[in-house]
Amino acid sequence: MAKFSELIKNFDKIRDYMRDFFIYGFKARGDYTQKSLRTYDNERRRIESYLGEYIKWDVAKGSKRVFISLDSSKISQNPLYSAWKSKSFTDNDIMLHFYILDFLKRDKYLCCEDLTNLICEKTELCVDSQIVRIKLNEYAKEGILIAHKEGKKFHYSLCEDYLHNIDAYDDIIDAIKYYQEAVPLGVIGSYLLDNEEKENDNFAFKHHYVVHTLEDKVLLDILEAMKEKRKIKFVNENSKLGSTSMVYGIPLKVFVGTQSGRRYLTIYNENRMRFINYRLDYIKSVVKTDNSENFDKLKDELNKNLSKCWGVSFGGCKRNDKFTMKLYIDEEKETHIINRLNTEGRGGELTRIDENIYEYTKEIYDTNEIMQWVKSFTGRIISVDCKDKSVVNNFNNDMKRMYDMYIGSEES
Repeated sequence: MAKFSELIKNFDKIRDYMRDFFIYGFKARGDYTQKSLRTYDNERRRIESYLGEYIKWDVAKGSKRVFISLDSSKISQNPLYSAWKSKSFTDNDIMLHFYILDFLKRDKYLCCEDLTNLICEKTELCVDSQIVRIKLNEYAKEGILIAHKEGKKFHYSLCEDYLHNIDAYDDIIDAIKYYQEAVPLGVIGSYLLDNEEKENDNFAFKHHYVVHTLEDKVLLDILEAMKEKRKIKFVNENSKLGSTSMVYGIPLKVFVGTQSGRRYLTIYNENRMRFINYRLDYIKSVVKTDNSENFDKLKDELNKNLSKCWGVSFGGCKRNDKFTMKLYIDEEKETHIINRLNTEGRGGELTRIDENIYEYTKEIYDTNEIMQWVKSFTGRIISVDCKDKSVVNNFNNDMKRMYDMYIGSEES
């Protein structure tokens, strides 16, 4: 029987379970149907070992439901970073890690063969020099080591610790404390603080989207593709709809919602010849493909079109719609409403058409997205209009239902 280990081999698997526990939660063991119950038990035990104090549970309908609960304003570091620090390794990995760093700390420059001989002498084991070379090249690529070519051989040395040679060391540490909790790929800052044996004792965040770290590997792959102006393909898995699809496109921009904190990737779909947004937490297995010759042109076109987006939707077609809302506003007592329309209107135009009568208009791709904001002016709205009559009808029906609920019952 395979022995249980807290270490992770497949990050995507633990990412899915941690996201389910954190975002959706309140699921019983039998509700997880994607994998076997034994897999669920193993992943739950891993999560409990990382986040013991944040794991809560209750019993409903005879089933134990486990979930992650935390107050983001009271934590000094994102607890989900622990998943990144629990990758699996082989016996050779851990042995070579410490021996290579130890020998290079004693001798500044060593070639692969010399290191292999020293390791064999110390461990009394026969270690293949090719295995050592692979580890040396891996660490050189990661920036832990520096490779110097002397003749036909590479000699390796430890990378200089630049952080301790900076006069503003304390200021840099403070910046890292903020970075690790506020910026994408913040787990890098967490690693740096661990290395310096420091903790965040300066900053707390009221709105802290800790679950974003589970998407950071996907985000890094996307940003690399954007930097190289490459096309990508990825698996898009919508857990709510239970659908999975392969998506091809040119990645152009990543958006972050100011209200929900949710992140979206904008791609250009060449087959459909339009921009489409995908939720980052639904994206898996990003693979870079061909170079995109039209990357800069498409990026400029996207930037021109952003003014016609209310949120992240580009609608069901390339044509935009003209949304119009007419309102009654008491100009003497409700100047704050006029200010709201100007500050929150996202580029829409506000026109005074008569005494206490104002008209707000905006060219927009998806009029459904603006309706939640529109309804915040209920009681002052005279009419709404746009090409998509289903939006207008839904709004009128909602107003009628509200009237029946609150006014109609009093009249009867």
